[in-house]
Amino acid sequence: MRRADWQARLAEFARERSAMPFEWGRNDCCLFTVDAVHAMTGKDHAISFRGYDTSLGAERLLKANGGVRGLATGAWGEPVAPAYATVGDPVLMLNEGRELLAVCNGTTVLCAGGVILDMSAALAAWKI
Repeated sequence: MRRADWQARLAEFARERSAMPFEWGRNDCCLFTVDAVHAMTGKDHAISFRGYDTSLGAERLLKANGGVRGLATGAWGEPVAPAYATVGDPVLMLNEGRELLAVCNGTTVLCAGGVILDMSAALAAWKI
């Protein structure tokens, strides 16, 4: 369940993280999205997998959890069609042939490193 002030928390999170560069295990697509949900809800869905700090560590984590979709489904339950995503919901995106997690911001999504993508590339979403 989202906190009453989730919109302000999400906006503050996005401001803080937009200038932070991509970094495995700190500000990659999965942790950016999980941390955004944490800011909105107070629940950290990454407690069990924090600690990796390389691309190899991330690759191993994803392989053990069924990829990006599997990791997200383990955290937030079964996905819904992207059309059902609203602001703040985690979204599975396809970008340059790779899957990544991002946060719905309406018709766009917010990604690690301050990247903004169009929702048209969304593959799935999770309701928060």
